[in-house]
Amino acid sequence: MYKFIVRFFYANIGGKRWFHFRLLAVDGSALNLPSSEELLVKYGCHHINSIGTKIPQARTSFLCDVLNFITIDAQIESFKVGEQQMFESHLASIGRGDLLTGDANYGHFRILKATMETKADFCIRMSKSTNFIKTFLESGEIDTILEWVPSPKTIENCKAHNIDPSPFKVRLIRIELSETETEVLAISLLDKNRYSYGCIKELYDKRWVAEEEIKKFMQRLVIEFFSSIKENGVLQDFYANIFMLNLVSFLAQPVVDKIYESSGCCKYRKQINWTAALGDVRQRLSLLFLRSIDRIDSILKSCWKSFMINTESVKPGRKFPRDKRKKGSRQKVFINYKPAW
Repeated sequence: MYKFIVRFFYANIGGKRWFHFRLLAVDGSALNLPSSEELLVKYGCHHINSIGTKIPQARTSFLCDVLNFITIDAQIESFKVGEQQMFESHLASIGRGDLLTGDANYGHFRILKATMETKADFCIRMSKSTNFIKTFLESGEIDTILEWVPSPKTIENCKAHNIDPSPFKVRLIRIELSETETEVLAISLLDKNRYSYGCIKELYDKRWVAEEEIKKFMQRLVIEFFSSIKENGVLQDFYANIFMLNLVSFLAQPVVDKIYESSGCCKYRKQINWTAALGDVRQRLSLLFLRSIDRIDSILKSCWKSFMINTESVKPGRKFPRDKRKKGSRQKVFINYKPAW
């Protein structure tokens, strides 16, 4: 159902683009599931809590349009399934005219080559542990184009996944975040005149919207409070909440730019308060399906009026230290967001 909104949006609205690209981001997360025999069989036991209850956990993967806040594709699997494997399911949803961004989990030869085979472009943060990136960093270059020749092990990995292992040219950019922290981006956009260093640096920052979409899903919609302990119930809750995210983003399109432009005189620009927006649409959702067509217009105007009133400030330049501990050792907590109920 959520993909119906995706198809309708691009067929009738199109949305914002970066240059001529649909700007996409891929990211993953984990969901704690209710403890039941059926879910333990399907997703496996991830850990045992303090009172001895076995807790199943699912891995999720999201492919988002970061300029239009649309979730194009969403996957949920056992936690034993890796993010790279789940990414392969997203490939059917990308193609020519798309520009994919992602973090270092996706910075591998096979992933980049698979993306290129769909005719899409990419801007992916790379792990600095590979010899290819180490050589680039040692060279002192900031922005260069190199040919990536895969190692024998990488070639075997590509062949196992039916990916062409032939070398390809890639543009590498070094970004100094601080005196001690450096990032390397791998980009398929080789034209340095059209896509300058500063332009690419700003581009990767836009990937953060994918993190925000997951935050909406986890914190505002409180997805982990599942309404069922059955597999079908979990899947129903999961995709119903994706539908809600897309529906609110779709309904907000007419007022997003108005809110931003009307706040020009404020200290900080404004944007939609997504918690309030999700709550408003939830209250009116049944009306959109039950009321006659001639009354839909008044319901939509009521939503837009609420979106315009309930806003929040956009504070650019905020930075927080990255938690570099292994994911299993991080404490998973809910931050203080009011749920969108």
